[in-house]
Amino acid sequence: MTKRVPIKMNVGNALQWLGNLYRSPADAIKEHVSNAVDEHLKALQAGRGVRRCGVVFRVEKRQVEIEYPYGMTQEEFESALQRVADSAKRHSAVTQVGQLGIGIFSFQQVGKKCTFFSRRNAQSPTVRVILREGRDEAEFATALKSESLAQPGIKIVVTELKFDPTRPRGPLAPERLIRLFAERFGAYIERGQLDIELWVGGKLHRVEPPTIHLPRIGRGLERLHLRGEKNRMAETTLFFDPTGTATVGFRQAGVLVVDDLKQIGAYGLEQSVYASGFVKGWIDADFLKPLPARTGFEENQDWIDLLDALDRHRPQIETEVAQLKAEQEEKELSEVQRKALQLAREILDLEDFKDLELPGGLAKSRARNGNGQLKPAGEKTGEKADEPGDHVQPYGPRIGYQEIAFTDGRVRHSRFVKGVVQANILHPDYQQEVALSDSKLAYATLLIGKEAIAYNDKSGHADDELEKLLSFYFTLKERLRSAGRFPDRRRRRVPSKGKR
Repeated sequence: MTKRVPIKMNVGNALQWLGNLYRSPADAIKEHVSNAVDEHLKALQAGRGVRRCGVVFRVEKRQVEIEYPYGMTQEEFESALQRVADSAKRHSAVTQVGQLGIGIFSFQQVGKKCTFFSRRNAQSPTVRVILREGRDEAEFATALKSESLAQPGIKIVVTELKFDPTRPRGPLAPERLIRLFAERFGAYIERGQLDIELWVGGKLHRVEPPTIHLPRIGRGLERLHLRGEKNRMAETTLFFDPTGTATVGFRQAGVLVVDDLKQIGAYGLEQSVYASGFVKGWIDADFLKPLPARTGFEENQDWIDLLDALDRHRPQIETEVAQLKAEQEEKELSEVQRKALQLAREILDLEDFKDLELPGGLAKSRARNGNGQLKPAGEKTGEKADEPGDHVQPYGPRIGYQEIAFTDGRVRHSRFVKGVVQANILHPDYQQEVALSDSKLAYATLLIGKEAIAYNDKSGHADDELEKLLSFYFTLKERLRSAGRFPDRRRRRVPSKGKR
């Protein structure tokens, strides 16, 4: 006889676990914006929505407050708490952001206590609901007169915080929240449906939709029809980003769910041109089903069909990206940069460096083997060169030199990214050396040589040690210059005739 044993669990622990599914405190707290958007969409369909849904965050040292203009009755609160992980939103006729009803517990990544003050309409009293970390019950009461809301809506107060949310570089720093909200809800803000205000230390920060000044790619693929009997369509918005650091995300109901294709298993697309860093944008697919806490999507037939459609059009994106990369490389390579690359090639071709494996494009000359073929000298940097060293346009062993500001500040002199040596213009050594008449060429050549040497150490340790050596060298050079033991070749004004 088969014995059936009921499965039981500690509800408090389970709710705490659900509340910590989010990637970060910022990602958790943005759930309240998702809930506000969902309530706004429902209200609009019912003909009782406000013109624009305003969400206000007030971040203080001891508490975090969130307000928006849609409240719930006590009965609706009780229903939501009794349907955790089975939200009524899943059965709604309106396409909504939330699906599983667990966002209400997201406060646990920020604090141990969350108090909701909610007023459904002008005729309703304000309801107070308290949730506590690790508890399997909610505390309901009618709010005191001093706590009552003047207008219909909801106020959420998170207290007993786990960290100081006002820290400039903390998990809820204004810059972090503004960027996250802009990325996740930019579509609603742009359409005038949503307004987000962030108050930190009495200072107002408004969230604006991200402005992208990049060339569009994927023309003709803006509306992507999927194969099969279902009437499913995705919308693509893609740009070319010359920095090589861009990401492609997936949105559902206008909200970014996956912000970087590289972070998920996409049946090979996570290693394709879409994840190369040179493509920026997002794919809108409302028919997809997000996972709990929207950390990804269910890998059902809809997801597979979408990836198949993107893969079918991948060659067009590859061609456009390759052409724009070639144009960008030509535009950015100044005469000094060309000379630096040529000088680095000549030096690295000396006998002392013959044992180095060089990045494609740095080898100056190569001998032929017994079959008369060129011997390889470095790996390919492009995907479609048939043999190492073949200059197949627009792919092939190209190498570039670029001077940009590193987003992480002044820490590193240089880095090697997708076939390009990037020099950090924020580094004080760069700013010091480019003031000298003939040092910019030497500086650029030195960094190219440094990255060529570091290229041989796949562990990454050599790069760190070479960075220290560069810092030592430039510090020594500056001290010798200050002491008059090193020629100072800063540009000097040449006196004009008659003024000697």
